[in-house]
Amino acid sequence: MMKTLIALLALTFVVTGYSAVKIEEEVYITGLGPEVVKDLIDTGSVEIDHVTSEGFEAYGSKGLKKHLDSKNIPYSDMVTVNKKMFAGYPTHEQITNKLKAAQAKNPGIIKLISIGKSVQGRELWMVKISDNVNVDEVEPEFKYISSMHGDEITGRELTTFLIEEIAAKYGSDAELTELVNNTEIYIMPSMNPDGSFAKRRANANGSDLNRNFPDITRDRVGTASNQEVETQAVMKFQATRKFALSANFHGGTIVANYPWDSKYDLHPLDDLVKELSTVYSDLNPEMRNSSEFPGGITNGAAWYVVKGGMQDWSYVFYNDLQITLEVSHTKYPDYSDIPDFYKSNRNSMVEFMKHVHQGAGIKLSTPGLAGTVGIKQVSPVSRNLGDYAFTGSEFYKILPEGSYVFTVKGSDGTAKTVEVRVEKGFVKANGNYVTL
Repeated sequence: MMKTLIALLALTFVVTGYSAVKIEEEVYITGLGPEVVKDLIDTGSVEIDHVTSEGFEAYGSKGLKKHLDSKNIPYSDMVTVNKKMFAGYPTHEQITNKLKAAQAKNPGIIKLISIGKSVQGRELWMVKISDNVNVDEVEPEFKYISSMHGDEITGRELTTFLIEEIAAKYGSDAELTELVNNTEIYIMPSMNPDGSFAKRRANANGSDLNRNFPDITRDRVGTASNQEVETQAVMKFQATRKFALSANFHGGTIVANYPWDSKYDLHPLDDLVKELSTVYSDLNPEMRNSSEFPGGITNGAAWYVVKGGMQDWSYVFYNDLQITLEVSHTKYPDYSDIPDFYKSNRNSMVEFMKHVHQGAGIKLSTPGLAGTVGIKQVSPVSRNLGDYAFTGSEFYKILPEGSYVFTVKGSDGTAKTVEVRVEKGFVKANGNYVTL
């Protein structure tokens, strides 16, 4: 039955996953009968999420509940439940004050940046953490984004706790200090503050932001156009940076989800995305010991297909390898439990960030050049990994451990070849770059 259900869920997203579903009603459907899923498929615009052995979530326009009632399908109203469970959580304004306090505590390494505003005018905060926070250094760039689904709030708290810890311990904690000194870290605790304010999944326009990015199976352009303002803000900011490794936080189960989300093909670096997902899950006991997901990891599409997700978009259009982290079975656990969630995830969060140093890059001495880097792995296996675009005379890529040949072609007509070695397990001084 479970395999049949997953096949039906995949079909659901093939039919409706990239349509502009306006989310006006949010429910949790108990039970796993495949006939229930088929019935929802037949209704048209419905999104399904977080399939477990107990049930799944369904999101749709007005009339969804009436339809379920007519079919005697049991469900719970998620927004009603959320409003009760969100008690005790900080408001957006209180989160803002926490971030400002972290910046004030250690302004030399923490900078609060607004990358735009939500539909309802709330600031979309991105926090930069680096030893020279006001300088754009040539270092590996890492990113965490949380709560693009407004009701999946645990990650917002975890990322805020992490920012506060770094602000407090920089200079005294050797591991954090080394990471900050050699990396440019960006953390966005809340991509959807309007959704969190309303205790709902969607933004203020009823849009699911993780179905709102260009779809790699359909769209040939990865830049912002008609997306929601929150999505556009993230897309435009990404275009100004050179992120190499990222993760986005969700809630509803506990698992590390790796690409692809939108298609069943294996990722070209499938072993690497599994390895990086395991880096996170291994240090989180509940994730690692999952009874539902072996090793605490899953391929996205094998779980359920998502079209227009941020994870796939970031890699295809920006060479930013990203995974999705589901960090709580309950989307809104009792707030008093959040310190325990941070304790469970803290080492995973830090260790995953450190793996942005599992890569290699080049810096051209002539400024402002664009071009391509052809990458061939020469050991421990021999394979051609293809060509990758770069801008700003700078390129960096996360890779499996081994030796590589980079063939660099610049827009000025120059062509250079360099051999590089990628190793894992330690932070490198300002990253593993070769100047050409």
